[in-house]
Amino acid sequence: METLMTYMAAFGLASGAGAKAFIPILALGGFHYTPYFELSERFQWICSPAVMAILAVMVVLEIVVDAHPELGGWTDSVSYLPKMVAGFIGFAAVVGTIDDDLVSLAGSGILGAGTAGSVHFVRNAVRRPFRMVAEELHEGVGRAASVTEAGVSLSLAGSALVVPPVSMVLVGGLALSAVLVGNAIGRRRVPCTACGQPIRPGALVCIHCGADQESPAQP
Repeated sequence: METLMTYMAAFGLASGAGAKAFIPILALGGFHYTPYFELSERFQWICSPAVMAILAVMVVLEIVVDAHPELGGWTDSVSYLPKMVAGFIGFAAVVGTIDDDLVSLAGSGILGAGTAGSVHFVRNAVRRPFRMVAEELHEGVGRAASVTEAGVSLSLAGSALVVPPVSMVLVGGLALSAVLVGNAIGRRRVPCTACGQPIRPGALVCIHCGADQESPAQP
């Protein structure tokens, strides 16, 4: 049972890293000073004040950058690396097998980084079309979405370290929500007159093939 709870916590942290890379690692450092979780000696560099200060700055930067559509679209791709690294660190810090042997190291890397990367992939599948819709509504929608993602990441990290099964329930609920939101956004798309790929209604140029639309795309 203890091993199962440990792996639930590890997967919860890695999933949180897929939403925002630095929040789960910062949470690890913060929870080290509580009765709920204690970092092993090899990972106590995470809870040092200097590292936590840097992580806090990175958290703010990640939220701010992702709140701007012109920057957030670019970071959708480049964020895979930091999020997968954060997933690896978070998973290994909880399971504690980063340097026991190469098999344990590879296992932590595959499970932690793979989980974070998968969550980020699903997040991109929803966030990219959502970002297009948000641009049509109000610039504040993008900021709200970025802050919401930060809250989700913190909720996953916190629940993983305190009540691991809750984090698994949250992951399942978020996956279902992602499917529902993705379907809702997809219904707002119309086909490009040239390539047939879905684009937002009213678009003059297709973002996929660059073709001019003969008339503004209508829903």
